[in-house]
Amino acid sequence: MLSRADKHVAPRLAVVGNAAQGLHPIAGQGFNLGLRDAMSLAEVIADKRVAGVTDPGDPALLQDYAEWRETDRRRIVAFTDGLVRLFSTPLGMLRSLRSLGILAFDVLPPAKSALARLSVGAAQRIPRLARGVPLAGVR
Repeated sequence: MLSRADKHVAPRLAVVGNAAQGLHPIAGQGFNLGLRDAMSLAEVIADKRVAGVTDPGDPALLQDYAEWRETDRRRIVAFTDGLVRLFSTPLGMLRSLRSLGILAFDVLPPAKSALARLSVGAAQRIPRLARGVPLAGVR
């Protein structure tokens, strides 16, 4: 069942992973999203530390994190929820369209590539840790 936190930050609090959203376990997207949440928060904290902000609960720091994660979260939640709805419908017309869509992903490399980019968050700013790049100011 889909669940989402109304807010992802509050005073001295950042909500990440399954605390931020509960998704149907399609292709591990909830897990992937949670990893990107954690890596993004770590990057924001490290970058702010280099800039002289030493408090990880700083309101501006937490707001930067929330703004960064909003689009990726919204897209993955819509994608996974849409898939669950599509594959759970008994309507014959939609079953036929669903079969055509699956075939399209099989025979159209750009469609498969777009799906892969969406699932790893590549349509957004990708955290440095996800790219194997160390964080600034972390020893």
